[in-house]
Amino acid sequence: MNFLKKTILIVFVLFAAQLVYSQQTVSASGGEATGAGGSSSYTVGQVFYTTTAATTGSVSQGVQQAFEFQTLSNPRLTTVNLAAVTYPNPTTDFVVLKITDSTLKNLRYILFDINGKSIASGAIAASNIKIPMKHLSIGMYLLKVTRKNQLLKTFKIIKKQ
Repeated sequence: MNFLKKTILIVFVLFAAQLVYSQQTVSASGGEATGAGGSSSYTVGQVFYTTTAATTGSVSQGVQQAFEFQTLSNPRLTTVNLAAVTYPNPTTDFVVLKITDSTLKNLRYILFDINGKSIASGAIAASNIKIPMKHLSIGMYLLKVTRKNQLLKTFKIIKKQ
C-alpha cells in the first residue's frame, strides 16, 4: 500500500511539473508549415501580449514573436566575402549593422524607405554601426551595404512602434 501512494505521488508531481512550464494563449488558429526550405510554426489571433521598452531596446512577451534576419542580396556573390548581420529586427529605436569581416575597407551603408528614397547613409568605419531609426515612421526599410558603388548585401529592416 505504501508503494502505491509513492507511485501516485510521483505521477502527480510529474504532471504538475508540466503545467508549470507551459504557455497559455487564446488564438483563433495556428499550425505548422513545412517545405523544402524548412518549417515554421504560427498562430493567428493572439489576444494577450505586452511590450516593455527602455532606452536600450524592447522586450515583447507572447507565444510567438516576429524575429527576422533576412538578406535580400545575391547569395552567389563570390567576389567579396561579407559577413554582416543587423539587429534588433524588428526595431523601434535603432538598428546595429555588424560587419564581421575586418579585411573589407571602403564600405558604406544606405538606408532606403519602401519607395526607394534614400533616408540615411554613411561610411562604415567600425565593426558595429548604430543606425538611428526612432525618427522614422512604422514600416519596412532596406539597408544596403556597398563598396565602391558595388552592392554587397541588402537587409530588410522592419520598424515598429
